[in-house]
Amino acid sequence: MSGPQLTFEVLTLFPEAVRAFASAGLLGRAIERELVAIETTDYRDFTTDRHRTVDDAPFGGGAGMVMKPEPVVAALEHVIATRGPVHRILLTPSAPRFDQRIAERLAALPRIALLCGRYEGIDDRVREHFVDECLSIGDFVLGGGEVAALVIIEAVSRLATGVVGNPESVQGDSFGANDHGALLEFPQYTRPAVFRGHAVPVVLQGGDHAAIEAWRLRASIERTWQHRPELRPHDPWPVDLPIHLAVGPQAPDATQELAWRDALDGSGLAGIVVLGGDEDTALAWTRALGGRATVTAFADARTLVKRFRSRGAAPWWVRLVDAPGPGVAQTPAALLDQLRTCAGEQRGAVVLIAPDFGEGGPAAPSDPPVDATFVPARVAEHETALAPASVIVDPSPPAGPAAWVRRAIATLRGT
Repeated sequence: MSGPQLTFEVLTLFPEAVRAFASAGLLGRAIERELVAIETTDYRDFTTDRHRTVDDAPFGGGAGMVMKPEPVVAALEHVIATRGPVHRILLTPSAPRFDQRIAERLAALPRIALLCGRYEGIDDRVREHFVDECLSIGDFVLGGGEVAALVIIEAVSRLATGVVGNPESVQGDSFGANDHGALLEFPQYTRPAVFRGHAVPVVLQGGDHAAIEAWRLRASIERTWQHRPELRPHDPWPVDLPIHLAVGPQAPDATQELAWRDALDGSGLAGIVVLGGDEDTALAWTRALGGRATVTAFADARTLVKRFRSRGAAPWWVRLVDAPGPGVAQTPAALLDQLRTCAGEQRGAVVLIAPDFGEGGPAAPSDPPVDATFVPARVAEHETALAPASVIVDPSPPAGPAAWVRRAIATLRGT
């Protein structure tokens, strides 16, 4: 073997702490196999006084002490002169945040120097003139840069060939590069299949690998929207995507007609589809809505899909619900993101399934299945304190089915 793929030069006041951590676990095995190397250099070895002083009071006054530039730069220059050129990184909270994309970039470099500060940090002339970049591992302050250096070493080392036994483990990690962009990892389970009454999802216990992959992708997207929504695309709802509304055969009565007509005014709906209806129910809906939408009746969802396919593309099925929950999209972007994961043929429209309005209300079609569920508003005021501002439309529930339809369409259209 010609040498390690990655060499880390850690400049620190505590080399023993770095070496102790690096000797354990996956990183330790990588070092033993000479896939990764870690060299430590003590700043105190490059001081010139008998007390081995590395810090001094800050110019301008203030609390704390600042690390002197002389030993830091001397240590760095010694590393370069002894072992060759190196990409120099200063670790400091006052810097861009380290993430998986940066880890991937650093993994392509042969040698990386990590400068660990202490006290109030290192004299800023080191940042300004003697390093290639600065990195932070998060919006918090540590006692020194050693923990940050170890975080970066762990994250970058596991991307080196051979460090992780199964390359798929790296590809499937949270934030890993894939065709679907940055995602948090899907939920993982192991035996037993049932633990204290809690079962592993049934799909994972079968042998349908395509179904398992589809479930994992959807679960990753749902988890990312729940915990790290900034990682996902926030594309607006396409203005040219036709929206249809699926309703049951029972037309609104006289007390509901006005609310329904108000809901549909200016909605831009492509039409109303009555599931489980006939010409008479379609006519009853048309009269109740005062001609504000085109109404077509279908015996079932499968018949409706055949009609869409005959015109070029099947629709997505989206169930409107009145409360957030697992798997429920809460913004148009989240809904669109979930729909894009649906396998199969090209989709050219969306059918919103209105909430069940009681007797005669539409049931969610089982064939074809519902592709996603969507709640157009938070429905409990106490939930709003825990929700990102972008998902809050109104903490109060809309009154009646027509108001739900109006809310859903307005939310999707961004009005």
